[in-house]
Amino acid sequence: MAETYYFIKDLINDVQRGRIRIPSFQRGFVWKSERVSLFIDSIYKGFPFGSVLIWRTRNCLRTERNLGPYKLPENDLEYPIDYVLDGQQRITSIFGIFQNYLTAGDSENTDWTNLFFELNSEESVPFQYLEDSTNYDATKFFPLKYVFDSPNYRKATRNLDENLAQQIDELVDRFTKARIPVERFESEEPKYVATVFERINRQGVELDTLQLLSVWNWSEDFDLQEKFREVAEELEPFGFKEVGSDLLLKCCSAVVMNSVNPEGFMELPGSAVRDKFEEIRRGISLSIDFLKTELNVFSLKLLPMENILAVLTSFFASSQKQPPPVSQEKNEVIKKWFWRACFSQRYARGGAKSTDIDLAEVQNFKAGKPHTLGDFDVSLNTGFFLNSSFRMSSVATGTFILLLAQGKPLNFIQGTNVSLQKVLSLGNRNEFHHIFPKDYLEGLNKYKDNQINCLANFSLLSRTDNNKIKNQPPSKYRLLMPTDTKTFDEIIATHFCPANAFEDDDYESFLTLRSELLLQKAKELSQIV
Repeated sequence: MAETYYFIKDLINDVQRGRIRIPSFQRGFVWKSERVSLFIDSIYKGFPFGSVLIWRTRNCLRTERNLGPYKLPENDLEYPIDYVLDGQQRITSIFGIFQNYLTAGDSENTDWTNLFFELNSEESVPFQYLEDSTNYDATKFFPLKYVFDSPNYRKATRNLDENLAQQIDELVDRFTKARIPVERFESEEPKYVATVFERINRQGVELDTLQLLSVWNWSEDFDLQEKFREVAEELEPFGFKEVGSDLLLKCCSAVVMNSVNPEGFMELPGSAVRDKFEEIRRGISLSIDFLKTELNVFSLKLLPMENILAVLTSFFASSQKQPPPVSQEKNEVIKKWFWRACFSQRYARGGAKSTDIDLAEVQNFKAGKPHTLGDFDVSLNTGFFLNSSFRMSSVATGTFILLLAQGKPLNFIQGTNVSLQKVLSLGNRNEFHHIFPKDYLEGLNKYKDNQINCLANFSLLSRTDNNKIKNQPPSKYRLLMPTDTKTFDEIIATHFCPANAFEDDDYESFLTLRSELLLQKAKELSQIV
């Protein structure tokens, strides 16, 4: 990877010639004017501001993005193209502030481009925007768009005294000599470029392999991003509007390659996905139907691990428009795999290797061949429920919530069914409540946060019931629950909850007994003897 630099004038020239371009997988220009002025001030003062990452190639991408508000001219085919992978905001800011060549679109906001240098400024940042950028005092302000515009630069300084003219000369000299650090690599290999993107992603820059794929080699009549948008729109009415392009890409890769490795996917011709896309679409749709009807997963927020959807898509994908229903026997095998994968957190932290193993076993299972799907070790004990805190983002919490849903819980006080679809579609922490109220336990000054907020102390209740319970101990709000023993026992059984919790308010005993009941259910679901 070559490392060099740009002078601002050279950077502007390359943009004007169409040699520097913005791939469509980059987001648009989002910097606000204040951030632009601080960035320009950093260049002026010689502060470090990071390098720009450029990918040089002779292969034009099928779709590109404008540089902020500016439509870029076509590049001379004799020259390679420099695509900006990281640093688009900086390049757009520099170009917009200093150039006088390209005009912005009519609907674009270009107020941020009219930045002025304040002469004799006492401010820490001598750059500012004026309310009226066309009428200003030339003895107080100098427009930066004249820095590299010699005729206007000379005209602006012609009638100034020596001190003011010298300030502007020094300003121009600083920007003329300023260097924009550049890292440039050259490659025509999709796999190599994908690896670079992945490394940038780890640094927090939002780049998307799917978007690269979409512009690299798909046909004019098949836009992968558009197809993914269609799938997302189809899923939205069913509570799965959150499905993102990264996950859909994994589902595609799972069906086409039997793998969720994006680097290998990069090497496929576009036709490989085009030819199988309807099969992929059916696989995703049937997977979500299975998650909802068999496992009460009404939202992706509560799917413990994303790769589960990729494996399910591989199983349900079919070339038939009306595939035959899956037998109950096969359903049970898939559910066993699901619960074991969740309780073992098999695909946590990526889990590409484990996912690919299961994808291979899914195909064996699907074809009626010997398989080991779900036959991996799962170490389950009460610690899963006692040592894991309730956090919506954790695999353990997502798995625990789905376990609770298997009990078809009844509201403590009303005795009515908890609306699982309503509660689980929201995927909001406010829908899940402490059995021993948090305020009550904190008032005892005996328990730490991790003990109070452990999974074993949570259940699914309506907000109405929870508001009635408030901060009362179980023995107190037991008086609000049905009085006959049979109904009471039926209610708490749906929560895998021991009766002693509502008698003596012994929190430690409650945790021990409830975690054992939860473990019993977890082993039943995972088919662990």
